[in-house]
Amino acid sequence: MKTNLNQNQTPMMMNQARVVSTGTTDNGTIQYDEVDETKRWFNRRFCFLSVIGLAVLLLAMVVIVIIVLLLTQLRAANANAVNVMSSSKTQMEELTRKLTQPLEQLGPTLEKLSNMPGIPGGFFPSTPQPSPGVPPISPIVTGPNTTPEPPRRSPKARYEWKGCQNVGKCELSGYNKPPLVILSLDGFAREYVDRNIVQTLNHIAECGVKADKVYPSFPSKTFPNHYSIVTGLWPESHGITDNSVFDPTISPVLESMKSTKYDKFFEGEPIWSVYKRKTGKKANCLFWVGCAYNNSGYPPDIAPAYNQELPFRNRIDMVVDWLKLPVDERPGLITAYLHEPDNAGHYQVADEDVDEKLAEIDDNLDYLMSRLSEEKLLECINFAILSDHGMQLIDKTYYFQDYLDLKGLITAKGVVGRFYINSTDISVNDVADKVRCKIESVKANTRADNPTRKHYSRDARVGEILLEGRAGITFYKSKEDDYELSGDHGYDYFNPKMHTIFFARGPSFKQNMTISPYQNVQYMNLWMNLLGIEGAVETNGTIGFFDNILTNPPRRENPTNVIGECPMIAFPSALNCSGNVEPQILNQLSAKLTSCAFSPSNIPLYSDKHCFQNYCENTVVVSRNGNNDKRRAIIEILSRDEASTPSNFTFVNAKYQNSCPDSVSPNSLTILKNSQLSSMADALLSLPNNFILKVMDPLQAKSIEYLNKYEKMYVISGTASDADHDGVADFNGSIITHIYRIFLICKSNWLSMNPPLCTDSDAMQTLSFIFPITEQSTIDCMSSDGVLLDYTATIFDVERIAGFQFGLGALTQNQNTILRRRISTELW
Repeated sequence: MKTNLNQNQTPMMMNQARVVSTGTTDNGTIQYDEVDETKRWFNRRFCFLSVIGLAVLLLAMVVIVIIVLLLTQLRAANANAVNVMSSSKTQMEELTRKLTQPLEQLGPTLEKLSNMPGIPGGFFPSTPQPSPGVPPISPIVTGPNTTPEPPRRSPKARYEWKGCQNVGKCELSGYNKPPLVILSLDGFAREYVDRNIVQTLNHIAECGVKADKVYPSFPSKTFPNHYSIVTGLWPESHGITDNSVFDPTISPVLESMKSTKYDKFFEGEPIWSVYKRKTGKKANCLFWVGCAYNNSGYPPDIAPAYNQELPFRNRIDMVVDWLKLPVDERPGLITAYLHEPDNAGHYQVADEDVDEKLAEIDDNLDYLMSRLSEEKLLECINFAILSDHGMQLIDKTYYFQDYLDLKGLITAKGVVGRFYINSTDISVNDVADKVRCKIESVKANTRADNPTRKHYSRDARVGEILLEGRAGITFYKSKEDDYELSGDHGYDYFNPKMHTIFFARGPSFKQNMTISPYQNVQYMNLWMNLLGIEGAVETNGTIGFFDNILTNPPRRENPTNVIGECPMIAFPSALNCSGNVEPQILNQLSAKLTSCAFSPSNIPLYSDKHCFQNYCENTVVVSRNGNNDKRRAIIEILSRDEASTPSNFTFVNAKYQNSCPDSVSPNSLTILKNSQLSSMADALLSLPNNFILKVMDPLQAKSIEYLNKYEKMYVISGTASDADHDGVADFNGSIITHIYRIFLICKSNWLSMNPPLCTDSDAMQTLSFIFPITEQSTIDCMSSDGVLLDYTATIFDVERIAGFQFGLGALTQNQNTILRRRISTELW
């Protein structure tokens, strides 16, 4: 049936009719509304494609904009780079011009600069050249050509050698006795370690030992200290008292130690000589001070002529090649020297100048350790890295000619200015009076009043008058002689910037140990111990100081010759020597002397040449030489709250002597002057008024201050004779030249006062002084604390000038050694 639609049908009906019309009719024919359906299909597709096309167009426009922007920025960056390169080129040309202009003017002064410290090519002598008419002394200089060659390799990775798992486990045969390698970094200050640039040193310390700090010998100059390191002697004892030395018995002029031809300047016996003489084995030297001079008959087997241009890595390769030699050719000792960072320190403008050199040093040390590791040598050798001094920036210069007439004088420049008198018409006092207390912040010492702790008085080579200023001051003869260094060294070891370093590792060293501070004269005993020749020569160090860092230290004992009691000639009683005293008081004093007469007295002093007299809480130590020996030591055991009775008399114990001293003076060595037992006539001595004012009164005030602060103290005060200024007690003690005092306190509790012992052995603190007795000296223009600090000393210094040895039986030999050699750099 056919469906017909009329005009009166509604839209819904029409839609329904369409739907029906697309269905199946009675005759089976399918009919479509083709026009409407096609239109609808195209409309839908067109709208969809339009949207897609518009989106694509917008996206393309965005991409085009981004590309345009990128191209614009790249073009701007390229223009900036061209401008920067052009500006850099202009700046480099200007810098080159500025550098070239002054360098072209240096020709006339090159000869003068050749003698400056740290200048390339002018540090050490090559083969010394004789002066006309003087026969040369030819040092033995042998070895390979040191023409610079490219280094063989660089480390594959930084510090690839580090680690402690194999320390001391040598895999090579023929190294049963580890060779000793000593490497010096000239001018490497202790403070440089704290910059944390030279990481190689930290890795060495992890598997070995390091020093908290090391004090150089005075003066802190290159030649004196390098020679002290290999002889164990202070400069006053080995003769190299500075980089330049005057000795008219050798040469009529001031001689530079970097170019002198005279081996007589080099006294003492260096470690390479001792090693060869005692063992017959080989020792090689690479540029160390003194290697070019044969002063003992046993020069190094190989000692190349100094060549500062030889790269550090070539030097390292040379050392490693020596260690790889067959056992019969291999040196058992190698001393090697590197001239940095000293040169950088002398000419630094900012810290960064030194930091750059420190980074280079770290690279080279890393290279050294890597090569040793690759060759399997690292665990087969004992290896030490150290330095000779630090560096101080200069901010003030004084010229000798501005203060005195230099006729008849030979002057030596530096931060320690020195005057040698080369005329019989001039006295020491004539020169000293013209500079003493005349220059701001400058001390003027003579050999007679120079502090004992500096050990710079024994040899006339030190000079008759020494000028020493605060840190930053230096001295030249005149403005024309001024090198205008930005940094220099030579100052007192009190200056922290002069402190040096020590790092070591090897089969003979413990791991991860830190050594208490010490002075570099201690090294020689360590070298001899490591080489199996301990005690072969005497040194200014103390055997056993380094025992606590060694894997197999020898067994040592404390001395046994404790000072004994003086012979008894009568029963104890008080014999009046001066002042008015009632018999009752003397009787009471005699009774007290009797009651303590046989009580044990455990004094911490050792000597066969002394004996002690018992005065109960006090003790008098005298020489066994006889009555003509005026030297005395007074021991006081002090307590802050101790009651005392004023006394206006003096006495002696008749148990030991039946007469009083020849003369009685009001000046006493005792601290508690109001105690009857402190009125011992042997504690009195005559002193110059100025010395009492400038030294004894401040010392007494400081002693009372310490007693009030620490409550208990053990004090040794005494007199000494050292007329020749060598720091050692004279045989004849009839003339008193020095006063000394030693304080002992406990930072913990006291275990005993007789002998002095603390509950914690490490808690005992010491502070010592040695004062030369003078009527006039540089102390006249110093503060009281300045005087006391300058004349501090070690217990060892006191031992030498007093003639006895200090020691506590309850401590080990190593503990006693560290206590005796402890250096005080500040007052309590």
